[in-house]
Amino acid sequence: MERLFILGCGSALPASGRNPTAQVLEHAGKFFLIDCGEGTQSRLRESKLSFDKITHIFISHLHGDHYLGLPGLISTMQLLGRERELVLYGPKALWDILQLQFNASNTRVSFPFRFVEVDAEKELLDTSNINVSSIKLNHRISCFGFIFKEKPKQRRINGLLVKQLEVPNYFMNNLRAGQDYTSSSGELYKNEFLTFPPRKSHSYAFCSDNRIKANFSDKLKGVSILYHESTFLHKELPRARKTFHTTVKEAAELAVEVKPDLLILGHYSARYKELKELKMEANSIFDSVLMGEDRLVVNFEKIEC
Repeated sequence: MERLFILGCGSALPASGRNPTAQVLEHAGKFFLIDCGEGTQSRLRESKLSFDKITHIFISHLHGDHYLGLPGLISTMQLLGRERELVLYGPKALWDILQLQFNASNTRVSFPFRFVEVDAEKELLDTSNINVSSIKLNHRISCFGFIFKEKPKQRRINGLLVKQLEVPNYFMNNLRAGQDYTSSSGELYKNEFLTFPPRKSHSYAFCSDNRIKANFSDKLKGVSILYHESTFLHKELPRARKTFHTTVKEAAELAVEVKPDLLILGHYSARYKELKELKMEANSIFDSVLMGEDRLVVNFEKIEC
């Protein structure tokens, strides 16, 4: 995983300068779109993110600020002549909603389009370099978060050394996999001498609308970057409880238990025009906090561990 693009950090009510929830996680030259609130395709354009690079879309639940941008985005992909497969993950009713919309508007999706129902905690995607799973959240309707885990990366080749030693090109993948090299003259070169350690493998947890239950942190153990909604300041705890949301203080306390390298907050109530007080509340409990804001780009390789 290389970068995270925050396209929307707002909640249900419109707020100037904040759009509904949507994020893009960049991985190996492809994009995972996580939630798709109203106006997401415009935010993608503004951020110069290619629609065609979106290969998977993950929808947490069916409150409008998390998915209402999806029908328009898919229609635009069709208009742009998309040919690449698109895989959509979400509640079963999401597929029914899309079919109703497409039938009503006489929209025909001609590119490969596959739907995977998210109805339980389970593995959703497993490739050679990443694993994605769902986690149950506690909200007023069925709601799931997503954990993206990179698999161990390969070692990095010391280009200058291998050139000097005339290591053949066909052996490069062996070096990346950790093998030692024996030259044609019989001299052994340890892998640690010819390569650099692999870059850190990251894991990212996306937790949208959620009233945190006891032991919820157990599901997030080992996560290096944690996004959790923080709709209210803690003085609004009764309101948070009623609406099945989390306060900033609760999100920070969760981070203390999980111990991520970075906590990213978002989904702020429209009542907060500035985020300074929310940041102060979070930092009084957990140090490494980033306030998610529209157009923010998080470079995972630059996060201090």
